[in-house]
Amino acid sequence: MAWSCKSLLFVLAACLSGASSGASATETVVNSQRPYWKVGDSDKSLSTACAIGNFNEREPGRYNARFFGKQGGMVLGIAKGTGFNLYDPNHMAKRTEDYFFRYSGSTACQVFVGGRHLAGTQSGVPKP
Repeated sequence: MAWSCKSLLFVLAACLSGASSGASATETVVNSQRPYWKVGDSDKSLSTACAIGNFNEREPGRYNARFFGKQGGMVLGIAKGTGFNLYDPNHMAKRTEDYFFRYSGSTACQVFVGGRHLAGTQSGVPKP
């Protein structure tokens, strides 16, 4: 059976439109001119867990923080300690923290924690 040029174009168009239907949109939640490392403390244990696939974004790249200043330009993925967009099978997250992922999905993954307070403080202010 011979294919006509029109038939091939139709099949190609149908395949391409089907392939793009699984793509998800991204949402930029944070825009900042500050360096990306100022978003929070880097956490070694969470970064290690991320690197081995045990602490990560549920939908990598879906929610982003964009840092575009002269220094420290980077796009980081975002998840919340409440479980929003977070894959955390070992329950390492804290509800009050936000997690920012650099190199998510790789062995070089680095997790920054926003909203973390020092022991004995409330809202970052030492108790009297």
